[in-house]
Amino acid sequence: MDESTTTQLENILANISSEKQMEEFMEHPKVTDSFHSFPKYFESLESVQAHGSGELIKRSSLERSYYYQIMKGTRSPGRDKVLRLCLAAELSLRQTTRALELSGNAPLYPKNRRDIILTVAINQKAGVIDANLLLSKYGEEPLA
Repeated sequence: MDESTTTQLENILANISSEKQMEEFMEHPKVTDSFHSFPKYFESLESVQAHGSGELIKRSSLERSYYYQIMKGTRSPGRDKVLRLCLAAELSLRQTTRALELSGNAPLYPKNRRDIILTVAINQKAGVIDANLLLSKYGEEPLA
């Protein structure tokens, strides 16, 4: 079982009909992707490439030098900075979760009021400004 993409794994799983097959499937380690760092993952995404660095810096409101330090791996971004970049790039919730994971930050938590608002903003493809307005509307701290 060399397949590692979710679709390939779902296809294999769809054909499993016995406990023995299930146990064999669960015994093999699965790699979700080959990325081990946030910058490499982030820069590989189609929507990130489509926007380009200049546009992402503008849309995320990050300092240009800070952005490039993150992308070079010399700075580790905090959770809010990663979320700013993900919103700026219009990433999906799944992509945002992976970006948070690779950057060493906590994923969005569905029992946390602020994270619920941010999840909705991500699902709506809201920009950073709109996400902050939504957070403010509900009395939550804006993205730092």
